[in-house]
Amino acid sequence: MNLSTRARGLLLLMIVTMIGTAVSSAFGIVWMQQQINRTARNCQQVEREMEETMRRLRYLDERIASIHQPVILQGKVAGVLRPSLDTQVVWVREQEVATGRAYAEAAPYEVSMDLAFIDLGAEQR
Repeated sequence: MNLSTRARGLLLLMIVTMIGTAVSSAFGIVWMQQQINRTARNCQQVEREMEETMRRLRYLDERIASIHQPVILQGKVAGVLRPSLDTQVVWVREQEVATGRAYAEAAPYEVSMDLAFIDLGAEQR
């Protein structure tokens, strides 16, 4: 069987195209595997950092909890605080009270007439 020159060229072109596709696919697969490995290493490092941060956070939480125990707080102020004496008078200035910690405003709230307007003369639908 004698193939024409054109048919031989097409056959050769198809073979070269298939080999090129196979080689480029192989390179693509290798590249994707490398990307997967890099991503896995990065995730592993982030997980290690997160575990370290969580360990430090637990340690700080334990320290805060131990420092705020009533026994330790009493021990810290034992030499400074004492109960008042029967004959002792403690004066508190009003201006100092106002500058201390305030969690709410001491003055009562004022009602503003601008908040809402009800037209009682309007007809209801």
